[in-house]
Amino acid sequence: MSSLTNHPILTGALLVGVTAFSSSALAQYSSDPTNPLTIAASSGEDVQPKIAKAPNDGQYTSYFSGLGYDIYLDLRDSHGNAVWAAPVLIEDRAFSSTTDYALTSDAAGNAYVVYNADNPANTATGLVKMVSVAPSGSVRWSTVLYTAAIGATSLGSGRATVASDGFIWGAYAIGFDSTVARVNPKDGSIASSLFVTENASTKQMCAGLQPSTDGGVIFSTIRYTTFTSAKTLRVRRINADGTYGWGGVLGNPAFVTGSVQTGNFPDFIPDGSGGAYIPWYTTSPLNCRVQHFDSTGAITWGTDGMPVSANTTASFGGTTSTVNRTNPATIVGADGRVYCFYRSYSGSIGGIVWYGMGAQCFNADGTTAWGADGAMLVPHAPSSAGVLYDQQVGSALNFGGGVGCSYATSATATLATAYASRMNADGTIAWTTTAATNAGTKYRFVSSTASDNSVVMAWQGTPSSNDIFAARVASDGTLGAPAAPAGDLNGDGFVNGIDLADLLGQWGGKGSGDLDGDGTVGGGDLAILLSGWTG
Repeated sequence: MSSLTNHPILTGALLVGVTAFSSSALAQYSSDPTNPLTIAASSGEDVQPKIAKAPNDGQYTSYFSGLGYDIYLDLRDSHGNAVWAAPVLIEDRAFSSTTDYALTSDAAGNAYVVYNADNPANTATGLVKMVSVAPSGSVRWSTVLYTAAIGATSLGSGRATVASDGFIWGAYAIGFDSTVARVNPKDGSIASSLFVTENASTKQMCAGLQPSTDGGVIFSTIRYTTFTSAKTLRVRRINADGTYGWGGVLGNPAFVTGSVQTGNFPDFIPDGSGGAYIPWYTTSPLNCRVQHFDSTGAITWGTDGMPVSANTTASFGGTTSTVNRTNPATIVGADGRVYCFYRSYSGSIGGIVWYGMGAQCFNADGTTAWGADGAMLVPHAPSSAGVLYDQQVGSALNFGGGVGCSYATSATATLATAYASRMNADGTIAWTTTAATNAGTKYRFVSSTASDNSVVMAWQGTPSSNDIFAARVASDGTLGAPAAPAGDLNGDGFVNGIDLADLLGQWGGKGSGDLDGDGTVGGGDLAILLSGWTG
């Protein structure tokens, strides 16, 4: 058997990671909706998941955990197995509440987390930080993006993105203003930064951050003067050197009529050509709209963007009532069209509210492709005790050649079911998959797409303390980990030195290594294993 070690794959592989895994320690994406994969379930609160791509179709998931809302980062492989022995502690914090933060990853597979932190060197100040973690689980570097006085200044609404030149950008609301910084991914040094402030009486608070061209970014803010004044969306370009491009400090308006819901800081999506699609929902009436900015900063979908529907009333069981459309989740499809999914519900009709999930598709010129009122992902149904308590939109899903949405249907205030649906190009539903029926609530959905066009979706939920769960949905709606390759003896989804050692340990006898079914583990089985080698 010594001659086997001369094989190019076998060389050095016999002893690689033999004791690193055991099949009993594996936990993969489940095909059983009653038992979704648990990402985090500590004795305390595990909340606010974010997700980003990792190497080899893996997924990073960050979250807050514990009494001080410490920040952790978890890495799973393409099958959902934990890659690291334990999640990486990004920051040990001592907060009693949370704000939004950001997670992104670059082409090299490194993760970047942007968040607010205590300042042990000066407890009168707080920090905005960016930390980078390598796929190995080692912290590459930690950088302070901004230092702010505590008490007079609150920190919140963090965003992060990777620019076209590979530099990492982070943004945060600093009180009623914002900071934006461009960071070198190699060492964490700040290449440029800009403090976005207009004047003492006007707020410009961080809302969205996405890449543009030539290493620059597009940055959006919520702009207003007083608590009761209209909240508008302002959009500008920031160049790689930290100077303003189009829009300047004031920013170009995404709309001129109406207001964004108080407390809402909507992010947006790039258009792939240096511009952006900006979704939000208005007040009075509650309705979702989308605006397009091209790479020059010009708006192309009218002064107020395009609504998912121009109608503010609808018929619910034969009764006409106000229809509210909120919480847009927007994505660009492979066909170049823009898809917007949203929560749709009636006003009170005799004490009953009708809940549903809507969707609209926009052509490149902003015209609607799915009719005046869009399509119903979930038809409106009346609220009923113990049957329908609410419908909540999750995140838009990209299945490569098609798009869809995750969402939750709640039977009560404490019991929800998570779903994923894919839409056809004509607005009909291709399929709907029940992703999770385990007990408890389900909300704060996030998602990421793998190279095989499957989607990993994660969410926060109960039943006891808040935990983080995840599910993988294939492009055909199949739930669970991808099929194991031939030769995957330990069931981790890969064929590597661990499986090879297992097979060689069974050589000449019987066991799971008998891949060709001839009753004996031998050369034929070894050939099958090597043909499926993933490393």
